[in-house]
Amino acid sequence: MAKKVKCTTGDVFAIPVSETEFIFGRVLFDVTKQYIKIVPEEERVFNYLGFFNKSVLIEMFLGVYTSVKGVDFEKKAVTGTFVFNDFLSEYKGMIVGKREVNPIEVSFPETLGSRNMDYYLTLGELAFPIDITEQIYYDEIKVMPSTGYGYYEVVVATLDFSGRDDLIKEDAKMDNYFRDSDLRS
Repeated sequence: MAKKVKCTTGDVFAIPVSETEFIFGRVLFDVTKQYIKIVPEEERVFNYLGFFNKSVLIEMFLGVYTSVKGVDFEKKAVTGTFVFNDFLSEYKGMIVGKREVNPIEVSFPETLGSRNMDYYLTLGELAFPIDITEQIYYDEIKVMPSTGYGYYEVVVATLDFSGRDDLIKEDAKMDNYFRDSDLRS
């Protein structure tokens, strides 16, 4: 069995998408190291970050490249989504460098959360009470903390937004990749 590749904040990673090409991303936030191990459990009740223990928030850079040297780190395909911290193992990915993360620029998914029949708009560790009904929460909006369809969704979205349909399996493209896991979608 191959060794699991785990990543942490600031890691720049490459995921192969062909024999010679890669997509690149960066870890923005390590939930376990930067939240679970620091914030007392009683202070974690209203937001969703505890749900993402052993996960990392990542961004994906626009484009497909043969090396990290060509990556434009300012252009993003995916601005922030959660994946498990060993996701690189799933796609034979590798850590190729480190880039400092400016916390002001980190973009967390926006979701809805509930606790004791109260509903909240959640963003990172913030939770704002909102006045909606259970029916609206479950039947109409339906955007809750989730890793969506997992790593595959991130890879396909990055390829799609980069205009590389030739690297996407037939019928894999979606109209909205993060519809059920992020209100920003």
